[in-house]
Amino acid sequence: MKLRKDFKDVAIVNHTGGIEYISVMHPDFFGFRPEELVGKKFTQVYTNIDEESSTFMRAINYGERYMDYTQTLELLDGRRLSQAEDIYLIRNGEDVVGAIEFARYDEKTYLLKPDKIKNNSDSDESFCLENIIGSCPEIREIKRKVSKIVDRDSSVLIIGETGTGKELTARVIHAESNRKAYPFVYVNCSALPESLLEGLLFGIKKGSFTDAEEKDGLFKLADKGTLFLDEVDSMPMGIQAKILKVIEEKAIRPIGASEEIYLDVRIIAACSGNLDELLRTKKIRSDLFFRLSVIQFTLPPLRNRGEDVLEIADYYIRRFNGIFHRNVEGFSAEARKLMLSHYWQGNVREVKNLLEGFFCAQNKSVIEEEDVRYYLDMGCKLIRTEREIDRQIIDDFASSGCSLKEYLERKEVSRIREILDMENGNIVSAARSLGISPQLLRYKTKNL
Repeated sequence: MKLRKDFKDVAIVNHTGGIEYISVMHPDFFGFRPEELVGKKFTQVYTNIDEESSTFMRAINYGERYMDYTQTLELLDGRRLSQAEDIYLIRNGEDVVGAIEFARYDEKTYLLKPDKIKNNSDSDESFCLENIIGSCPEIREIKRKVSKIVDRDSSVLIIGETGTGKELTARVIHAESNRKAYPFVYVNCSALPESLLEGLLFGIKKGSFTDAEEKDGLFKLADKGTLFLDEVDSMPMGIQAKILKVIEEKAIRPIGASEEIYLDVRIIAACSGNLDELLRTKKIRSDLFFRLSVIQFTLPPLRNRGEDVLEIADYYIRRFNGIFHRNVEGFSAEARKLMLSHYWQGNVREVKNLLEGFFCAQNKSVIEEEDVRYYLDMGCKLIRTEREIDRQIIDDFASSGCSLKEYLERKEVSRIREILDMENGNIVSAARSLGISPQLLRYKTKNL
């Protein structure tokens, strides 16, 4: 089998079509994070395919071959995209146990020219000011501020706890601006090491190192549009210095290049936690912080937003009614009281996950108090368990008599062995359980 090298996305499914692994170059376009799709089927992601028309399922069920096959796919919000794909079957002896797909597309066409978005107010992808849901004073002020700064070119810094809507705010700023016809490019700064992150952001000049191929960076892909740097406080200090230089000079230099490329990119960055913590811990350079925070938003946690939680919950009920073809009416009076009294440590994301869990597991038309309590209790148990584990780790380390590095390596090896035994040596399943990529797990099993 001769594998093409120009693929962008990779997906692996099992014999039922369930997604075991997926890597997507531009998750911002799809509106989902790849890790959210593990365990689901592509028939739940694209509205125009079913078990019979899915190329994955036809390959698995009928042995059909797909090489350089062009397929048009429609997202839940009505956007359509065209991609070429190669699909190979995965066998265990004579049995087909799954399939792997390599997808290709033109980045600029892919990012710049999606079909017109349907006028669907319940869609996460029809980004506009109304997508920032809530009526509390803080949210009204954020909406007012967004409407005033959308067409400015100044950098924006968004601060808030995990799940408060930092990415949504960034997307709305872009969608309401005069840059909306151009790309919104997302990158999670904590997801890659410095050596890979530099090439991803700034690009690579062909021949700059052995076997190096010409590759545009995300800055170039975002030209005339917006680059969203999520978790910028997790970015290595060396890259932070280069980002500062890009902001000041409006130019990048790809790895191995001798000349700079001048670009017109608006940068929006996001940090978790709060302002005092950011400055105290020095996770972000002070000069970069002040350069990014020309315009600054601090998103309030959901627990401080009063009845906004019910507005947000009603939004997700309408959305999941459309996705799951259901007619859930809403909450009982007791369930609404419980929603209002909960602490919501996971913020908006916790509300979304609660309701998605209900839609997947229940067939009721009204969400009762016991339904809400079941999912909230699960979250509380998880938090308590994590705290107990933290205390146990501290006690174990204190009595181990070894350095912190040695202790952590021992624990990591022990955990990897435990999960591999549980998954009968299946690298893909074990990696999913560990929350890392199969490639990283293979590296760790070889080197630790």
